[in-house]
Amino acid sequence: MLLFGCDRMLARWAGDRLGIADFSPCTAIGVAHDGEIVAAAIYNNYRPPNIEITFVTSSPRWASRRAIQAMLRYPFVQLRCARITAVTDARNAQARAFLRRIGFRPEGFHADALPNADAVSYGLLAKDAARWIA
Repeated sequence: MLLFGCDRMLARWAGDRLGIADFSPCTAIGVAHDGEIVAAAIYNNYRPPNIEITFVTSSPRWASRRAIQAMLRYPFVQLRCARITAVTDARNAQARAFLRRIGFRPEGFHADALPNADAVSYGLLAKDAARWIA
């Protein structure tokens, strides 16, 4: 089940998992299975034509086509962004592979950008997200 309109709850859930105290201001879309949140996409730092997205999951089974479509349609269709930026821990091979699978491209390496790690930034352009937002 997709969760909309639960921005504070989803941001708190995601922040607890990442050690981030505050994503504010933000918008979020979540996925729940059997009443439990299993994934969230947190959108913040909206500066048209770009918005940042943070994917947080507790299960690899959340990523249905419908969930990914909803998470990508929001910035590209509703906000009319030209691009989405994602930043992840350079050591997180699963997150990096997921971003590449859905069309994000690596754009940069950022030494010491996270509290205990290096980061890698990824970008997804609207034209490269057509299969998700059509």
